[in-house]
Amino acid sequence: MKKQQLVAQAQSNIGRRRTAALDKCDKLLDSLRAKPDWTANEHALRVATVQQVMSNTDEERAAATNRVQTLQMQQKRLLAKYKVTESMLKPHFTCGKCQDTGYIDGQPCSCLQAEIRRLLVAECDIPHHEYTFDNSTEQDKHNAKVYAHAEQICESSEGNILLLGNVGLGKTYLLTACANKCVMLGKSVMYTTAYGLNQTFLECHLSDLATKQAILSNLADVDVLCIDDLGTEPTYRNVSAEYLFSVLNERITTGKQTFITTNLSLAQLRDSYDERIFSRLVDRKSNLVAQLNGADKRTGI
Repeated sequence: MKKQQLVAQAQSNIGRRRTAALDKCDKLLDSLRAKPDWTANEHALRVATVQQVMSNTDEERAAATNRVQTLQMQQKRLLAKYKVTESMLKPHFTCGKCQDTGYIDGQPCSCLQAEIRRLLVAECDIPHHEYTFDNSTEQDKHNAKVYAHAEQICESSEGNILLLGNVGLGKTYLLTACANKCVMLGKSVMYTTAYGLNQTFLECHLSDLATKQAILSNLADVDVLCIDDLGTEPTYRNVSAEYLFSVLNERITTGKQTFITTNLSLAQLRDSYDERIFSRLVDRKSNLVAQLNGADKRTGI
């Protein structure tokens, strides 16, 4: 689902909350209007209120005011009779700030932003929601600086990330933390392994034109594309490199962010991918290219 569709869905969800709150009040009021004594009181109160406004003399206005007050007291007794409180006749919105409209003075309310984030989390299908910058236990000073820089890139919406290092150094954790951070910032995120992405490329290659365009459009349009373990995927002739270059190039051209991890060294990346892909992966003008250091966090070696 594209970001615009997510926003529209969030607006629709907020709107349904408002409609449900209003409908609940309307149904209760309809049940009261089925009672003859309530209907008579409501009609009389409406007439008395108009007479109060339209009165020409002080005496008429005073009489109308007394009539309104009497009918209001009678209405309270009727509410008690039918076990209905005045509060029950008022809509109770989920968000008291915007009354479930989603906007305050033309600006998105926090409830709408929260609903967008909820939908983004469900849509992005990030594997570990607990992998966050706040939950990190990284103690290596060099790695901590990489974490800080990566978080800044997530917040700025500018720049890409390439994380290098041996197995077990926390590259996947950091990539996932970046993905979760971006979702919390309201960005659309696609998280995939290099193997999964390559299978998508193969599916794309074997599909009809409309399906191919839809797949590539989704890969190009998402705000943040996270690719874990680049270099572990099988290579399909006329598929792997060609589609990877197309996606990376389109995302760079449109200013979309791409975050990648790999166990390969820069030399191995250069040997595994053609120059066009390599140059886009390691362009330090627009990328954070960082090596994580330390022992394997899984084995301690």
